[in-house]
Amino acid sequence: MKKKFEIDNSYHKAWRAIQKVVASIRGTSEENYQILPSYLHMMVAKNQGTYTSIKTDAQNRPVIAVDTTFLKSKYHGVLFVILSKDANNQIFPLCFGVADSENNEAYIWFFGEIRKSIQVRRELVFLPDRNQSIANGITKVFPEAHHGIYLYHIEKNLKQRHTKATVINLFQSIARSYKHEDLNQLMSQLKSINKKTDKYIMKEPPERWARSWFPRRRYDMLTTNMVESMNSDLLKGR
Repeated sequence: MKKKFEIDNSYHKAWRAIQKVVASIRGTSEENYQILPSYLHMMVAKNQGTYTSIKTDAQNRPVIAVDTTFLKSKYHGVLFVILSKDANNQIFPLCFGVADSENNEAYIWFFGEIRKSIQVRRELVFLPDRNQSIANGITKVFPEAHHGIYLYHIEKNLKQRHTKATVINLFQSIARSYKHEDLNQLMSQLKSINKKTDKYIMKEPPERWARSWFPRRRYDMLTTNMVESMNSDLLKGR
């Protein structure tokens, strides 16, 4: 693109453009899955002897985002929000809580109330920000759950360290890799380019931020878009 059209854009921007074009021609994955039952029905109806089967996951998506925002009323305080996504891939608030501040006691209380509501869920994943009190609360109340990290928080810290955009883009590719082999190859590339950034990133285990190393299903919930949308919606109410 740069040589032929003199357009300077990132790899991910070009990839998203390709995905939109493909979706406009073939339809999105979501649209195709929605018509899958009808397609299988027609196969059975028109092709005698055909056997089909669909098995769904009754657990839905046990991935929970934890958001905290400050209240601006007379008595201040903080608002805790637990979010997930529904079957239509839309934001679904699960729980709200109000506390005086972000501290261990407040989060242990909040997560305790959540556990009373949802009980123990198999393969449960929490995606909090990097507040230590949140991590302490989750560990105390949901010891069986896995803690993930949003890529945004690592990327933000990299920008604060004045990391070059090309290096940040490489990190994004590393985090989004589906295979260990691809991740290892990209990590070697990063290490050869910028050893300090490689060392900084690896302070957090890849099991918390890298898709290929994540021990449970994350359902492609890698960014903070869901949290940012909720914060924007709550802005006036706060």
